[in-house]
Amino acid sequence: MTRKYIPIDGEDPESTKKKKKKKKNRFQDESFESILAKFNKKVLESRKQRPKNIIPARQTSGSINIIPDIEKYSFPMLTDEEKKRYDELKKIVLSTDKETEAVERNEGDIEKKYRELLNDAQCEAVFNLEGPQLVIAGAGSGKTRTVVHRVAYMLEKEIRPESILLLTFTRRASNEMRSRVQRITGLDSVNRITAGTFHSFANLMLRIHGHFIGVDSNFTICDQVDSADIIDLIKNEIKIPKRSKPFPKKSTVAEIISRSRNTERPIGEVIDAQYSKYLDFAMDIAKIAQRYITFKKEKNVLDYDDLLEVFLKGLQESPQMLERIQRKYKYIMVDEFQDTNLAQGRIANLLADKTKNIMVVGDDLQSIYAFRGANFENILRFPEKWPGCKVTRLEQNYRSRKELLDLTNSIVKNCYAAYNKELFSDLTNGVAPIVKRASSAEEEASFITDAIEDSLERISPGEISVLYRSSHHGNFVQAELLKRGIDFTVYGGIKFIERRHIKDILSYARIVQNPLDAVALNRVLKLVAGIGSKTAVSIVEMISKQGFEALKTFEKKKYYKNLKDIFTTIFAAGQDDISPLEAIQIICRHYMPILKELESDYDDRIKDISVLKQISSGYRKLERFLTDFSLDPPSSKLSSGDVTDPEELAETVTLSTIHSAKGLEWHTVFVVHLLENFFPSEKALSKIDNLEEERRLFYVACSRAKEKLFLTFPAAVSFYNGILSTPSRFIAEIDRNLYEIKD
Repeated sequence: MTRKYIPIDGEDPESTKKKKKKKKNRFQDESFESILAKFNKKVLESRKQRPKNIIPARQTSGSINIIPDIEKYSFPMLTDEEKKRYDELKKIVLSTDKETEAVERNEGDIEKKYRELLNDAQCEAVFNLEGPQLVIAGAGSGKTRTVVHRVAYMLEKEIRPESILLLTFTRRASNEMRSRVQRITGLDSVNRITAGTFHSFANLMLRIHGHFIGVDSNFTICDQVDSADIIDLIKNEIKIPKRSKPFPKKSTVAEIISRSRNTERPIGEVIDAQYSKYLDFAMDIAKIAQRYITFKKEKNVLDYDDLLEVFLKGLQESPQMLERIQRKYKYIMVDEFQDTNLAQGRIANLLADKTKNIMVVGDDLQSIYAFRGANFENILRFPEKWPGCKVTRLEQNYRSRKELLDLTNSIVKNCYAAYNKELFSDLTNGVAPIVKRASSAEEEASFITDAIEDSLERISPGEISVLYRSSHHGNFVQAELLKRGIDFTVYGGIKFIERRHIKDILSYARIVQNPLDAVALNRVLKLVAGIGSKTAVSIVEMISKQGFEALKTFEKKKYYKNLKDIFTTIFAAGQDDISPLEAIQIICRHYMPILKELESDYDDRIKDISVLKQISSGYRKLERFLTDFSLDPPSSKLSSGDVTDPEELAETVTLSTIHSAKGLEWHTVFVVHLLENFFPSEKALSKIDNLEEERRLFYVACSRAKEKLFLTFPAAVSFYNGILSTPSRFIAEIDRNLYEIKD
């Protein structure tokens, strides 16, 4: 038999043709006392031996052309403004393709040493110290190595370290670069270089020079948690009227306000584009944002966004402040320039306006953080801001086999506006990327896990990664890896079975299986309004000692009706002829209204619950279903994408969102769930900027692979009462001679 996809409502898509006869609810008139007595009886019954789970046979499909022609896809029409803007960007980009005259320089022993360490393009970037320079660094081309050696070269050429400013996007990156410079040169003077993030540099400058613009040097910095707490105070202060929908969480409101500031767009526009379910609260959030500004001024507090905004204001409005900083820093370098937002781009340009000695390094094709405010036009428009700038392309790739580079180069050719670069590698004799269509999402996960098991015979788990556009796209793979006992670490989200709503539903199911499961009982009881931790513990203890009839003692409590609903639901889900899927559906009918009240991102969580239902449909017995989810308890790991412990990571397969995988690499990479509306995202299909970023995201995913690359997708998936079955346009855009199809 083949597993079928069961939509959110739990009905088979074919059921519309032939309506199933509704089962009579045999216990609808049964008294609550009778239900509690049966719970006690179940506890006393001896356990039967666990039956073996029946694994469905895999579905095979014929060998056909599974990728449509690109003409079959629709693309967004450009507005007049968008057409004008992209025409400008193309013109700027094409202007950099002109051959520039080679700079003649006298090279001595220092230069000869660096020639032995770097390739010609890297040397050009390192030796060119005067004037503006744009370094376009392709994926795996040694970008960090180039920046590090340039700083080392400057020190060896006796440039004052105090005059060097290196701006990065993480403190870790700046510390690592400084350490590497120290190892290359052996000079302690590296510690006198100013290196750090834009935010840390802005903080330092405001402490020293803030008095020029009326900023008190003893200001307090509030982090993201502090910002959310302040917003919560303001929300309670201004008394927002209640509506039918729950008001967004304080952290979500803080996020909306921050994105509005980083992208320099009105709050209503940000909500409409990224948080449409909160449109009813747009005016309220705008009021909170205004009060948030005055609150911080009154308390002498700056948040992370203020650091950049206030610093930029100082550079623009105070000639004295600008002159002091420009006098100190003669050489400006910016790493990952494609990730800068508008304010950061302006800050970099102002700092270098006097000496013109600015080098920015980045890859326009790896600009994937627009949702955080990153503006890819900063790097594309750099030659426009700095006419005559030196453009250096790092195109030799040290990461991937030629066969993989051929595919990623093909992706580049489909961008509306991008710097022309053709990555090449001396690493040859590789294998072509594989495109795999599976019959279902479960079959896709099974194929991936089979391939991982095969790979583990030759390489370590840490050399394997599964990448996806959105965290819920990896749920089936997580479930399959758990089932087979393969350790994995999730980056860019919480493991599927650690998510609050999944744990809640599984707790109900665990009580169905074992009514005296104290942990599950405690979790479920705390979902009831009026029952806190202490009360929940007391109820569990009473049940343990006196049996389920002890619940009758709470008959006069306001929450007694909710208690009855919980145990009636669990009793219904535990009937002998109920399948695991039916049990989960019964539980969800009770749980979904509770979740809707508790969580503002209810719509997003539904997707996970739909996956849970689909997974449960592959089981005959609830016991085996729960066992597969608990045999290998997952660790409680969250990640922002940073690899905190390389040794630990080497022992596990990596599952990651693509956004969290940027800058990392693996021997074998799987890019999964490549269906239209999933990747590219449904929200990206109507606007050219969004679609272009999705394509860059696909490029980043594919360019993580060193030896093997798998692009996979299910033949069909239910999605918002419809069926998705069209492969991603990003596969259709690739030259078909560059990959092998497995169907």
